[in-house]
Amino acid sequence: MTTIGFIGAGKVSQALIKGLLSSGAITPSRIFASSKTEASLQKVKLFGANTCLDNLWTIKNSKITVLGLKPLVFPKVLSEIAPAVGPDDIIVSVAAGVTIESIEAKLPRHAKVVRAMLNTAVEIRDGAISFSSGSNIDDSDRELVHRLFSSVGLTLEGEEKHLDAVVGMSGSAPAYFYLILEALSDAGVRHGLSRDVAIRHASQAMLGAARMVLESGKHPGELKDEVCSPGGVTINAIYSMEKAGVRAAMMDAVDACVKRNYELARYNE
Repeated sequence: MTTIGFIGAGKVSQALIKGLLSSGAITPSRIFASSKTEASLQKVKLFGANTCLDNLWTIKNSKITVLGLKPLVFPKVLSEIAPAVGPDDIIVSVAAGVTIESIEAKLPRHAKVVRAMLNTAVEIRDGAISFSSGSNIDDSDRELVHRLFSSVGLTLEGEEKHLDAVVGMSGSAPAYFYLILEALSDAGVRHGLSRDVAIRHASQAMLGAARMVLESGKHPGELKDEVCSPGGVTINAIYSMEKAGVRAAMMDAVDACVKRNYELARYNE
């Protein structure tokens, strides 16, 4: 079993730690986390992980170190940890807009860098993860990273140029779906359901629909058509959604997210 470190103890790091512990892929004693304040480490301590205020301590104790930081602080932290990064260490960034090239430029030439995009559903081992590998990552490193992330969700490796789309489409998607679920439950309450019943029904419907897509292999449009009977209630609902521009709004949301991702990337160049 490897050791894994976290620099930055925010929500993404906490979700990943919780998921990894739940999966059995790692034990608390093999997790090392650091942050700039003791307060931000309190929740991580509850998991039984080792904590410290020294980022170099985290690097030195970890085979894999996850950088769970906001993009704007990357330059400073990378400069800080660079002297401690060894040739066998794997540095994994989960930040939007921070490219592998920009990270490698601030670390030693031997640094092994992975860029990953994930969502907070890794907490319940149902996340969506995509990652790309830097120039020094070999097959054994790649397999280790893939195995680790696979323990907390669907994990795909691909070209880094596609990660920007992943950020907008699945990395931020839980927030989109929570908004939709809230709206559906509001509609249920409007028509007489209790809030609890409305949320549970809407959530199960969304979960079931997602599983239908993944397990049937059918195109979402085909599955939609299977629900829509000619002249029925569902096709009338779909017409109302199309008239309101729901499809375009979802595409615009992804575009806005990707645009912001590009802006953050330029800051870290």
